Amino acid sequence: MIKSIVVGDLEENCYIVWDEKSGDAAVVDPGAEAPLIEAELGKMGLKPAQIINTHGHFDHIGANAEIKKRFDTSLAIHSGDAELLGDAKSYATTFGIKTCSSPEPDRLLKDGDTIEIGSHTFQVIHTPGHTMGGVCFYDKAEGVLITGDTLFAGSVGRTDLPGGSYETLMNSILTRLLPMDNDVRVYPGHGPDSTIGIEKQTNPYLMELIRGGLREIDV
Repeated sequence: MIKSIVVGDLEENCYIVWDEKSGDAAVVDPGAEAPLIEAELGKMGLKPAQIINTHGHFDHIGANAEIKKRFDTSLAIHSGDAELLGDAKSYATTFGIKTCSSPEPDRLLKDGDTIEIGSHTFQVIHTPGHTMGGVCFYDKAEGVLITGDTLFAGSVGRTDLPGGSYETLMNSILTRLLPMDNDVRVYPGHGPDSTIGIEKQTNPYLMELIRGGLREIDV
C-alpha cells in the first residue's frame, strides 16, 4: 500500500509505504511538513520503522529529523548522497527556503540492496545523474517503482545542480528503468504517477532516447 503526501514549497511527494497484514511501514522522502506526515500516519494507525531517502536534496529530506525523533526510526540513504544530509539547511537558503538538516544515516545503501517492509521487498537501484547517489526503489512482485527525481511523468530530473550529469541520468534510465515491464507503476518525487509504458510512449526525453537507437527497447 502506498499513499502520497505532497509537502513543502517545492511540492515534493512524500510516500508512506506499508504492509496491510503486518502493519509494518516506512516513510520515503519526508521532505517537509512533519506534522502533516505524522497526522496521516496517525489516521492510518501506522508507526514507521524506517525512513528511506531516494537522494539527499533538501526538499526530500527536510523532515527526516522530526520524523526520526518522533518515531525512533532508522534512516537509510545511498552512500553517494550521505554528505548532502548535513548540508540541506544551508543549501535550501540558496533557493530562499527554510528547512532542517538531517541526522546522519543509520544505513548506507548500495545498488542491489533490499529493503523489507513487512512481506514486501524493495530492491535498491542506483540511478545516478540527478545526484551521485540517487536511487529508485523497486518492488517487482507488486510492479511498483519509486523513482525520486530520476524519472517523472513526462520529464526527467534536472542535472544542473552539483553532482548532476545529463548523460549519466539518461544512461541510468535507459539501462535500469526502461527494460522493466510496461505496466510497472512509477511513483516520482514530484507530480503525478505514471507507468513505464506510458513514459516510453509519451515522455519526450525517453522518446528521443529510444529514437536514438542506443538500445533495443520494447515499446
